[in-house]
Amino acid sequence: MRSGWSELFRGGARALVLTEAQREILRRPIGDLIPGSPVETREALRGLLGEGTALVVAVGDVVSAEVSAIMPKRVVYVTDDRSRRTPSTRVELQVEEEIRCANPAGSVTRESFEALEAAILRAGRVRVLVEGEEDLLALVAVYLAPTGSLVLYGQPSEGLVVVEVNEERKRFAYLIFSGAVPVREAPPSA
Repeated sequence: MRSGWSELFRGGARALVLTEAQREILRRPIGDLIPGSPVETREALRGLLGEGTALVVAVGDVVSAEVSAIMPKRVVYVTDDRSRRTPSTRVELQVEEEIRCANPAGSVTRESFEALEAAILRAGRVRVLVEGEEDLLALVAVYLAPTGSLVLYGQPSEGLVVVEVNEERKRFAYLIFSGAVPVREAPPSA
């Protein structure tokens, strides 16, 4: 797992706000795209989540529901009880622990880094329930998760993105975060 992330929050910053250029970069998948609806990507997902996967991080309510049906042994679900920024029915997940954090849209908070780090360090099934928006936490998961882990998230109207965590993708996440604007007060949650 990547340590030393607190250096990203320089000057006592509580959040990192992404620039418009960074958001544009992140509109493209940072991993492999499996095109299709959740129903259409389900079989591919089953094949990916074999016994050899060290850790799975599922970001988003729809992706978490799909992963939950497969029941991997070690998984972190990152949800916000929303789908496409609209309130949705809370996804029922079988977890041993739930960790809560706040993370406003367009930013990544120190609190969300702490919550994801704690969840990744646990063995078993953990849910990180986000007040605000969880979209950018896929990149936090790539930065924090051990090499060989899988980070899964939905690409709106396109399909499922599968990120196999490796050093190159960790460096990409670091470059995005180190170029973000550190702010002392986190923006208000949506």
